[in-house]
Amino acid sequence: MTKEQMEQIVLENMQKIYLYCVRRLGNATEAEDVASDVMLEMLRSYDRVKEDDAVYGYLWAVAGNLCKNYWRRAKKHETTEIPEEYAGTCEITPEEAFLQKQDISVLRRELSLLGEKYREIMIAHYIRKEGCETIARNMNLSETNVKQYLFEGRKKVKKGMDMKREYGVYSYAPEKFVLHFFGDSSQGYWELFNRRLPGSIMLAVYDSPKTMEELSMEVGVSVPYLEEDVAKLEEFQLLVKKGQKYYSGIVIFNSAFQDEVKKAVKAATLENIDIIKSAVEKGKKLLANTDYQCYRADENVKGWFLVVLMIWEAIQKSEEKMKTRLSFPLLANGSKGYVMGERGESVRENAGIYGMYSLNHGYLRAINSKSLTDRVVNPFEKGAREVLCASEARLGETTQLETLSDMLEKGIVHMENGRICPNFSEISEKDYFWLMDNLSEEIDAFATIAATLRDDAAETLARVVPKEISDAREVGSIICMWLLIESIIPAVLGSGFLKKGSDEQNLTTLYVRR
Repeated sequence: MTKEQMEQIVLENMQKIYLYCVRRLGNATEAEDVASDVMLEMLRSYDRVKEDDAVYGYLWAVAGNLCKNYWRRAKKHETTEIPEEYAGTCEITPEEAFLQKQDISVLRRELSLLGEKYREIMIAHYIRKEGCETIARNMNLSETNVKQYLFEGRKKVKKGMDMKREYGVYSYAPEKFVLHFFGDSSQGYWELFNRRLPGSIMLAVYDSPKTMEELSMEVGVSVPYLEEDVAKLEEFQLLVKKGQKYYSGIVIFNSAFQDEVKKAVKAATLENIDIIKSAVEKGKKLLANTDYQCYRADENVKGWFLVVLMIWEAIQKSEEKMKTRLSFPLLANGSKGYVMGERGESVRENAGIYGMYSLNHGYLRAINSKSLTDRVVNPFEKGAREVLCASEARLGETTQLETLSDMLEKGIVHMENGRICPNFSEISEKDYFWLMDNLSEEIDAFATIAATLRDDAAETLARVVPKEISDAREVGSIICMWLLIESIIPAVLGSGFLKKGSDEQNLTTLYVRR
């Protein structure tokens, strides 16, 4: 007999089994427990019934044996009536009262761990005293389904009350979780993590897949308060449910992985510093033939402009040389890209990287390296775009006076002959491409190094993530790309080849005019 056939027979005979147990035991509450045991035993032993005709004989044999067993256990506890003269002299001791409260507390805990439908049906039946017919009508279920939920729900509660449960580490010491995105549009993702709980959920299932019940104990939040967050994370494919367990749908990397990549990048940069030096010396001579300009430019400023140019172009070109291919999968919000998480606190060398921020007539590229300056260019800050566009066009005024004052103080822009002007390197797109062509040999050499580093990082990450996550290699190469951009500047600075500039010199922002 198949499991499905046995389930159908048990469902059809639930009421008969219960009434049989009531007649044998004479107690409705005890009959519920024994009837549940009968049905559970039948579901467990479906494969023992070889002939379909024998199933009913086996069913009533099991019911009879379990009723007898219950009576045997019950007879071990003999009772004696209290004589009338002692009536009213017995009272519940403080110890007994404490134990009763503990039982109620445990019962409430177990109800809070049930899934939504089980919980609603159990509360409706046992707390609101609604009958199965009423519950079935209110919840748009069949009576048979309601009885099945009650049967399974009692089993779950009883099993849970008999076991020792302990809250997990995320219930009292949650780790920091940071979302990262690389792709077309991150709309909808950032809002999911305005609170700490969704991050704790992601980390908990990443450590090991968990049922809703296990997740509840791990994060210390009852199921009714978890369900909405879990459903939202599942909707955005950050959580994946297989059977009863939830798995992480994204890579979550840690500081150990990043430190390993940074170490490799630093070593490779220092080992190949001559390639960068060659590009800088060659590029300085070429700059005289371009329309390059920069406020208070000197040889050091020009050197950093060429380093930033080389970083951007070598990393772009590295993707052609990598074994790892970026596929940009379709995401739940309809865009294409990669979503990933970072656990714990990481020391960031940069305070923002902007690869191509469009203004009215060109675009900015900025690497806000903390090792060079704490004066951050953030084009997304309130009013920043208006001020940057004003400096792009050399306007005499802007409505964003507060932002202008802040950017003047930070040395991002300056005033010249009553006009707002940038403090960073500027060049036309035509001359930028001409420089790239003339430095193609050096860019290509560093792109080969970057490609190797990115493939190595991809392999490393793929080895340590859960096997269910398919895009680990691609994510590893993306993280390495960010760390390459972040780590090369301090490595160059540490080599002594180039140095920090003055407060009025913006070394790692460049503007390309179209």
